[in-house]
Amino acid sequence: MSVELFPVGAPGDGLTRVAATDDGAVWFTLGESGRVGRRDADGTVDHLDLGAEPGAAEPAGLCAATEDTVRVVDRAGNRLVHLGRGPRVIGETAVPTPDAGVLAAVTLFDGTTWFTEQFGGALGRIDILGRVEEFPVGAEGAPSGIAASGDSIWFSLQGHRPALGHVRGGDAAIELVELPLGSGPLGVAVADDGAVWTALHAADALGRVDRDRTVTVLPLDEGAGPFTVVADGRGGVWASLWGADALVRVTASGETERVELPEGSGPRGLTVAPDGAVWAALVSGALARVRS
Repeated sequence: MSVELFPVGAPGDGLTRVAATDDGAVWFTLGESGRVGRRDADGTVDHLDLGAEPGAAEPAGLCAATEDTVRVVDRAGNRLVHLGRGPRVIGETAVPTPDAGVLAAVTLFDGTTWFTEQFGGALGRIDILGRVEEFPVGAEGAPSGIAASGDSIWFSLQGHRPALGHVRGGDAAIELVELPLGSGPLGVAVADDGAVWTALHAADALGRVDRDRTVTVLPLDEGAGPFTVVADGRGGVWASLWGADALVRVTASGETERVELPEGSGPRGLTVAPDGAVWAALVSGALARVRS
């Protein structure tokens, strides 16, 4: 596999999340500097400052919303911001619960966007008219990563009883699948075969939940620090290994393929673009593109 690096910020900018849209653009968050960036299909990079003053905005996550727009989770502003080409602000939605600790978001096929409230202990939903509903998860812990397949939403729950939560888009009833104690689940992904994967950051492992809710743990090297997982479009997943400066692909059968990155890269966010390329957000200030 080939790896290319594209500098888009400085090491202290907090480059942590990345999302690809169907128009060929790759979007990324620079949380520490309060900015969002967009790399066009031709390689042009533009930035947008989300805050009127330093510290006013903290873009913590983002997801593709339409073929050429994204929704950005602004943790400091307690809001979700809709961005289009430019980048430019199309609109924003305030989260009703103060200081909810909004962290991650996903947009479904019907145009609704779901997000996690780490401090609010809830999920939020923005409908196509911009109305917001909040759903307490009903369990101890902090909702973190989120992913969807069809109208099925999955999220990770950190705390004393780590779990994956599941909810249908048209139903507020939440199902919990318990994970190993102390595993610290972060990112979540739904593979093409319906299995749900999560990065067990504190356990240096990946977790897989099958349709029958059987939980399988795939150990990684000590200190791997898995952070994000994304479906690879072929029944498996990619995971970023923050602590190991590497990415790893895991097939549906459990076979692994590792891609090494430069020392100090600190890969966190991941996305798979429409052309099949894997993009990683590196804390070092660059985007990495991996091609087969």
